[in-house]
Amino acid sequence: KLVDGAEFQVAKRTVAASKLSENDELLLVSKVSGTEHVVLQSEGGYFLRFPLSEIPAKKKTAIGVRGMKLGDKDSLQAAYVLTDSDVVVTYKERQVHINRLQISKRDNKGVKR
Repeated sequence: KLVDGAEFQVAKRTVAASKLSENDELLLVSKVSGTEHVVLQSEGGYFLRFPLSEIPAKKKTAIGVRGMKLGDKDSLQAAYVLTDSDVVVTYKERQVHINRLQISKRDNKGVKR
């Protein structure tokens, strides 16, 4: 989910930044400007690249939106926020240039690598 930074300027020391369901895990927290792309990588080898602008802004305590459709036994392995630099990740001993992946829409399955 995308949250405005002003939401976290509070007097309390501890602030709930998200609602997670049971067995949910947090993969990435990143400061963004809105011009980047997001790449999601699944355990099953699927990669999905989409513009950050497709993620709607939410309040800090809201539940997020689904970024990628996953198969029954698949789960997210990593999330990346891309800028202009070339990012290479290794999946099953193969190098994947994630900034060269085809740009798709959020909430798709992605491409197998």
